[in-house]
Amino acid sequence: MLNVIPVSYFLRNMNQSELNMMHYGLGSQGTKALAISMVTNTSILKLNLRDNWMEGVGGAAIADMLKENCYITEIDLSENRVGEYGARALSSMLLENSTLFSLNLSGNHVDERAARHLSPALIGNQKLQHLDLSHNRFGDIAGEILGAAIAENTGMKSLNLAWNCIRGKGAIAFAKGLEVRGK
Repeated sequence: MLNVIPVSYFLRNMNQSELNMMHYGLGSQGTKALAISMVTNTSILKLNLRDNWMEGVGGAAIADMLKENCYITEIDLSENRVGEYGARALSSMLLENSTLFSLNLSGNHVDERAARHLSPALIGNQKLQHLDLSHNRFGDIAGEILGAAIAENTGMKSLNLAWNCIRGKGAIAFAKGLEVRGK
């Protein structure tokens, strides 16, 4: 691996409305460099960073960028192993960002601990309409936590929790949250 950030691709496409940089192997350092350059970008509305091994540090860098950049409306951060650290930073960002309406965090090794951070973000951010949390490590506790949060969120149109381990009492608690929201 050369550890080279795909600068030429970014420079050629930074004025487009959509930037697709999936599978570039950015890592945490490359993601941080990209995030810094994206803070003031007013062109890119849709950003795909799927499968770049950004981990928690890279996820936090993207979260910091999204606190400042009010132009990006859709972002795919799936398959990046952001874990609890990145999920905590992204949850904090959701409390400040009012322009993001679609966030994909599938396949990021996110678990119950991250659900505790996501819950206040789901309650506090009514602009986010689509959230993909599939293929993570959520269990019954996360089902209970997220169920209570979704009951208070009126903006969410789709929430994908497929391929997690939410069963039994977690699934029941989540269903009750959906029921309250539906009334």
